[in-house]
Amino acid sequence: MKLTYNIPTPKPTNVDSMYDEVVKLVQETGMASSSLIQRKLKLGYARSARLLDELEENGIVGPANGAKPREILIPHNVDGEMVIPKKQTEVVKEEIEEELASWKKTKYADGKSDSFEVEIGLDKDNKKVSLDLSKYQNLLVVGNKFTGVVDFLNNVLASSMAKYSPDELRIIAMDGIRNDLIIPNKIPHSLVPTIVDLEKGISALKWAVCEVERRLKVFGELGEQDIKEWNNNTGFTGMPNIVIVINSLEQFLLFSPAEIEDNICHLMLIGKKAGVFFVIGVDPIFLRKYKTILSNNAVKLVFKTVDKSTAKSFGTSEAVDLDSPNKAILNVLFEENKEIEIEKIEPKKIYGEIFE
Repeated sequence: MKLTYNIPTPKPTNVDSMYDEVVKLVQETGMASSSLIQRKLKLGYARSARLLDELEENGIVGPANGAKPREILIPHNVDGEMVIPKKQTEVVKEEIEEELASWKKTKYADGKSDSFEVEIGLDKDNKKVSLDLSKYQNLLVVGNKFTGVVDFLNNVLASSMAKYSPDELRIIAMDGIRNDLIIPNKIPHSLVPTIVDLEKGISALKWAVCEVERRLKVFGELGEQDIKEWNNNTGFTGMPNIVIVINSLEQFLLFSPAEIEDNICHLMLIGKKAGVFFVIGVDPIFLRKYKTILSNNAVKLVFKTVDKSTAKSFGTSEAVDLDSPNKAILNVLFEENKEIEIEKIEPKKIYGEIFE
């Protein structure tokens, strides 16, 4: 079948999941401002502003009026109870059954090791470097938009899907900047279509937390031989490894910092035993604010940084002197740093070879 790459424009869905909380906050305080929502509910500015628009559409608050506060149109009722109007009618999604592409084993799947590895690039001796995710679980890819972060993430996606069958690997791709990630539509590795809607990113992470907890419960009921089988990466039917690839994590954090950080950190703490891993691309300046995410990662791939202070904060002082956007420093806990060059590959060519 012919592969397509266009990401459909998201259709309207329910109002925001924090809608009721915002209504309650506005009615209790008698104030309606995005700064209040940000501060009290720990949401990003864009999401807070969008929630205010939803309240306006539902007749709870009045329109913006310059520097003046919005009018509260529906306060508490006389008995002190909340009056929360019904949310806008949900738009029913069209369910269209579409045939998935078939994966075929090619040269890329030859010589796989027993561990679950992703390809990093070439070292100074032109030797291939891989990272064992089953050992380290997470990889932070640190760099701004002028470096090769997006190219690297696309390399990981294409090479991993070429190496591992859908029975061994499933992908959740969250693209903070629409169309950066190159992934064909309707392929068996994708648990969901590429996520470009920021709120859907929260839902995907919450689903992953539930899936990890479900798997851990199942593992608790398994015998010793079954656990050994999982550890050898042969997997169980219906329980492949899951890699969550996030491009521009900062976009999701700006939208809802508390929810995104909490769910990612929870997955980083418990996901390894359940075969759930992260490869995350993030801007270095932004990442420095999120110490919890940093502290739960033993491996960082750091592209050129703008100053020595930033490079040093990631344990990669050499990163400031890199002379190419496709070079990075691989920092692995308790190991010496390595300079890596990202290989030039053509993801669409690989997808054309492995899917039919």
